[in-house]
Amino acid sequence: MRKINLFLSAIVLVSMAFISSCSKDDESVVAHPFFEIKDDATFHGNYKSDIVVVNSQGGPVTEIEDDILKDIIQESKINDALFVNVNQAQTKEPHLFTKSDITFGDAKKYDKSSVERLKKVVDYFKEKNKKVYVLGISFGAFMTQELIASYGIDVADGYLIMVGRLDIDEDTWKAFSEGKMTKYVYENNGNYTIELLTSELNVEERNMNRLAAGLGFNRYTERLKGISDLSKITYVYGNKDDQVGPLSVDETKFLEDRKAQIGKNVGANHDQAIQAGVSLINQLFK
Repeated sequence: MRKINLFLSAIVLVSMAFISSCSKDDESVVAHPFFEIKDDATFHGNYKSDIVVVNSQGGPVTEIEDDILKDIIQESKINDALFVNVNQAQTKEPHLFTKSDITFGDAKKYDKSSVERLKKVVDYFKEKNKKVYVLGISFGAFMTQELIASYGIDVADGYLIMVGRLDIDEDTWKAFSEGKMTKYVYENNGNYTIELLTSELNVEERNMNRLAAGLGFNRYTERLKGISDLSKITYVYGNKDDQVGPLSVDETKFLEDRKAQIGKNVGANHDQAIQAGVSLINQLFK
């Protein structure tokens, strides 16, 4: 009988240990303040803030660039907001883009899934009655434009879009759709030519270019023309942008007619325009 009691006691102890372990695991899972979206983004700053800045990062690249976002946070001098860096298809599953070439059609599908994840994160905080702003830089600018075109301007409370294009030149997006890369070369009078770069690109680089074209092929003056009021948007660009080119006269007029705020940076290339735009974050997202 004693042997049976010891055996039963052992079972009880093991069961209690198992339950305790599960309980601790459950507590650690539930303890994440944003449990429902914890795998969709990274979180920085004041977790309890009523102001949330949702970042759609540039690139595209296969890793989530939290170091760059931390630099942006520091330079913007916003200490009391929550900054959220949203995963994109290529940062969530980088292995899909590093071993073999994807098609242009594949790129469009991956981009769509990235925009859907961005929407999910924005909705999550809006449902908690937070003030939500979207920050879209370079590739993130196109992501943000697609978010608005797909779901409407009222998805978020405001948008800062930097160094994107509404209707990027056909010579650019078509080259990128083939996995190639271009650059904008400027004359003294401001006119530019688009040059095809001849450097050899690896599989990952070619696929990232296709992802860029998967959004860049859109004509956003057409996609957004049904929205009469774009006053929630501040659009920053450099008139000597070496990567995407400057906003055209037609693009600028389209934004002005719909009351968007435009920040033109004379003489600025891609990186310089981003630097200028970062200085506006504190003013726009207070």
